[in-house]
Amino acid sequence: MKCQVDKSGLSNKSALQTDTTTGEEIDSLQKSHVFNMQKLKNSELRLTEAEQKMRELSLNIKMKEELIKELVRTGKDAQSVSRQYSLKITKLEQESEQAKMELAETQKRLQELES
Repeated sequence: MKCQVDKSGLSNKSALQTDTTTGEEIDSLQKSHVFNMQKLKNSELRLTEAEQKMRELSLNIKMKEELIKELVRTGKDAQSVSRQYSLKITKLEQESEQAKMELAETQKRLQELES
């Protein structure tokens, strides 16, 4: 009878150990689940931040592309104006040379007339 009591005591202890182990496993699984959920939330936050940065970068790129287009247009306009002024300057220089020649000719005639 004593053997049977000891055996039954052992089996009760084993059952208690199994229950305790299961409780520890559940506790461990719950902690693991909480940890994994935190990691998931952190990952989702990083993803959201990355997506926001991508949107901002995309907008920034579009703005810079528009600025580049505007600079190209402005550059072309500036070249056109520069060409126009260059032609105007050349024309004025020619007119100035023509006026100097006419002045020299007029002075020469005036001297001829005086003599």
